Amino acid sequence: MDIRAVDPTIVVELRYASIRNIAKRPLYPANMPALVRAPVAAQLSEAQTILRARGYGLKIWDAYRPKTAHDQLWQHSLNTDYVADPSVGSLHTHGVAVDATMVNSKGREVAMPTDFDDFTPAAMLQYTGDNLTIRRNLRILQNAMARSGFYGLRTEWWHFVTKQWKGYSPIPAVTIVPPPEAEAKPTAQPRGAASPTRLQGR
Repeated sequence: MDIRAVDPTIVVELRYASIRNIAKRPLYPANMPALVRAPVAAQLSEAQTILRARGYGLKIWDAYRPKTAHDQLWQHSLNTDYVADPSVGSLHTHGVAVDATMVNSKGREVAMPTDFDDFTPAAMLQYTGDNLTIRRNLRILQNAMARSGFYGLRTEWWHFVTKQWKGYSPIPAVTIVPPPEAEAKPTAQPRGAASPTRLQGR
């Protein structure tokens, strides 16, 4: 299910549909929607409601990830602390995980520990820096996601998995159909959000 079909106020910027990721090139088609299981979309809408009450909102950097894209991502990392070995599988390919940050009332990203795909100790779930604004922002995001039924991931502050993840299997490849206008115009897991240690990579 397209996340924005459930809650159009959620901002979407799929980084793997751009060059702003560890691969430095698009791994998704440009028109890729942010897809998740229907119950997960409902949880994200709940988190969005919590955040909007405080003047913030969600921004989705990644959601369902086709296996072919995950296989390519693995080649750029080969580190199970950050990317799941394809032989084990990623919960993104199950449609039960998202990578998310937080935006303010104007839709602008707020200060967080790192940017997306920063595979360094600075991206850990538990922020250890001394910037009080970053600490507060991260706590607000993690609290909203925990209250909505998500776990965090020890090595990535932006990664969240539904607590019901065990009930889902990988999703077969999804064919992305360009919208009519695109066809007509072709172009060249903290406090309150414990991370399950049994989950390796993403």
